[in-house]
Amino acid sequence: MLTIIGLLLALFMPRLALSRARATHSACVSNLRNIGAALQIYANDNEGDYPDNLQTLTIGNPAPLGRIPTCPSDNSDYQTAYQVNHEDKRFTLACHGVHHLQMVHDEQGYPQYYSPGQLDQEGKP
Repeated sequence: MLTIIGLLLALFMPRLALSRARATHSACVSNLRNIGAALQIYANDNEGDYPDNLQTLTIGNPAPLGRIPTCPSDNSDYQTAYQVNHEDKRFTLACHGVHHLQMVHDEQGYPQYYSPGQLDQEGKP
């Protein structure tokens, strides 16, 4: 009986870990979408300019974003992967958390969000 339970656990544990990694990845992608939408709101209110710092999104009445979320896989800050080009009025936002390492090979890649409202999970423009 104990052997059967051990065998079943050995079969299902890798699937559970992959499911957990996919859920974390999905939560991160959702965070990027929300921050990207808040950046678009900010740009619409500021003649197309994006802020230099993501914390700027939490200021104002009403603020475009209540708080800046962190990556659910390792609580890393999205600010470190936020780049803005004021000349072209564009931004790139990415996540450098560890969840992409836990995904199977076909699904790996840092999720990224670009200023035209495009979400690219493979890091391609």
